[in-house]
Amino acid sequence: MTAAGLEALKTELADLRARRPAMVEEVAAARSQGDLSENFAYHDARQHLGMLDGRVQTIENTLKRAHVVDETGVRGIVRIGSRVVVRDEFGDATYEIVGPTEGNMARGLMSVTAPLGGALVDRRAGDTVTFKTPAGERQATIVSIS
Repeated sequence: MTAAGLEALKTELADLRARRPAMVEEVAAARSQGDLSENFAYHDARQHLGMLDGRVQTIENTLKRAHVVDETGVRGIVRIGSRVVVRDEFGDATYEIVGPTEGNMARGLMSVTAPLGGALVDRRAGDTVTFKTPAGERQATIVSIS
């Protein structure tokens, strides 16, 4: 995991913990409205609280196992923390290679467990990698690494 990814999880956990007391209050308020068997507000509030608690547990477990990777590794080789420009049949794309739990393609964060991310690790600029996708094998060439 990158240091930035670790900090983002810590921030999210603090935010979730700060929101929990208000959600507990919502459950209590909805419970006081009467018959629980037909009380949509109660069931909805319980569901939201359960989802929040589940996310808190997931983050806590991730933080217990997290290992921050030194991002200052060998220059010119793709590692966690590298910013990589790759070229494939669709054109050029830029990704930051991140740990398994940090991937977010909408933000350009490619997990090392993604097919392309795993294929890029330990490679150099100019290398062509082959990786499997649901639609079959594809290839991409590393244009640059920073």
